[in-house]
Amino acid sequence: MIKLARSLHHKKYRDQEKLFLAEGRRLVEEALARPELVKALFIREEQAADIAERQDIDCYVIDDRLFKLISTTDSQQGMAAIVRKPVWDLAKLTAVDGFLVLLDRISDPGNLGSIIRSCWALGVDGLLLTPECVDPYSPKVVRSTMGGIFHLPLIEAVAAPELDTLQMHGYEFIATGLDHALDYYDIDMRGKKILVLGSEAIGISPAIKSKCNQTSRIPINPKVDSLNVAAACAIITAEAWRQRKAKHL
Repeated sequence: MIKLARSLHHKKYRDQEKLFLAEGRRLVEEALARPELVKALFIREEQAADIAERQDIDCYVIDDRLFKLISTTDSQQGMAAIVRKPVWDLAKLTAVDGFLVLLDRISDPGNLGSIIRSCWALGVDGLLLTPECVDPYSPKVVRSTMGGIFHLPLIEAVAAPELDTLQMHGYEFIATGLDHALDYYDIDMRGKKILVLGSEAIGISPAIKSKCNQTSRIPINPKVDSLNVAAACAIITAEAWRQRKAKHL
C-alpha cells in the first residue's frame, strides 16, 4: 500500500488507478465524511486512538520514515489517505436550474485549488474543466481545496460536445473579460448559467468565447492591471449566490 501511495504523486498513476492522495488531518477528516471514497488510511501510532472505533476503513499505523516516503510535503502531519476519485454525472447537472463554473486552460495548481474551495463555499452546483487545465487531483491542488475536492461536483475534460449539450439544455454562458462587458452585478445570474473563466495569460479560447451570451467585468482600481483568476471567481460567484438566494426568499 505504501508503494501505491507513492505512485499517486504522479498523474499517470492517479489516472490509471482513479485514486489520489490526501495529506493532513483537515483533508483526511473531510475525506472520512465520505467513507466510501477512502481506500486506505495512514496514521502515526499516537493518533491511532482517534479512529480506533472506525471499522469501515483499512488503516495502517506507520512511522515517520514511511510517512516521508508517501508524503509530498516537507512536513508530515501524521495522517494521510488514499482516496477514490469522486464520480459525478454531467447529465444530472444539466437537469437542474444550476449555476456552473467552466474553467478554460487554468494551469496554476494554487489557483485551481482556491477556485474549488470558493465554489464549494459559495453554492456553485458544479465545476467544469477543459482538457488543458491542471490536474485537479494533484497534491498541491488537493491541499488548496481544503476539502472541497470531496464535495463539489467536478467534471474533467469538458470539450465541445459537452458544451453543446449544455446549450441544448438551456444553459447560457457568461464570459469574463473587458470587451463589450457589463459590470458583474448588473448581470442576471439566476436560472441556468455558466460562468466562464480563462487562463490569466491567454484568456478564454475563441471557440468557447463564441458560445458566451454576455461578458462580465469586475470594476477595479484603474492603477491595478488585473485580478487573480481565483479572486475574480470568488467575487462573481458570491454575487451569483446572493442573487440566487434572494430568488427563494
